Amino acid sequence: MATSDSPQVVAELCQNDSQVFLDASQLLLAYADNILRNPNEEKYRSIRIGNPTFSTKLLPVRGAIECLFEMGFEEAETHLVFPKMASVEKMRKVRDHIALERNKRIGGAVPSPVAELGTQSTPSRSPASNPIPPNSSQASHNLSNFM
Repeated sequence: MATSDSPQVVAELCQNDSQVFLDASQLLLAYADNILRNPNEEKYRSIRIGNPTFSTKLLPVRGAIECLFEMGFEEAETHLVFPKMASVEKMRKVRDHIALERNKRIGGAVPSPVAELGTQSTPSRSPASNPIPPNSSQASHNLSNFM
């Protein structure tokens, strides 16, 4: 099995200013947690590239798109899609790295709620309860320019 690059892409995400990192990591954790909690819900497996929140809070952030790709998202024409055959374990590992770094930045030692996803109804400090709804029908950026 190949070595995961998740520590590298998360380290790149950590290069951002603190508030930029916190905002981006909150959104990345929301995307991951929604899929991990609801793996068969199609609405959580797709992110519209033209979504204003995505295009302003993730697209310009160093390492954010790479984290999504490392989680298993793939680029489609107007969306990033988490395929049904993608590994949720790989997503969980990247998610855990992001959560660990986020907890360090906010000064907390809160354990990752991912291990208890099936038993915990409202994990503390988890931003995943509110998915980002798609608000725009046109993709405003070509992600291939950022790879």
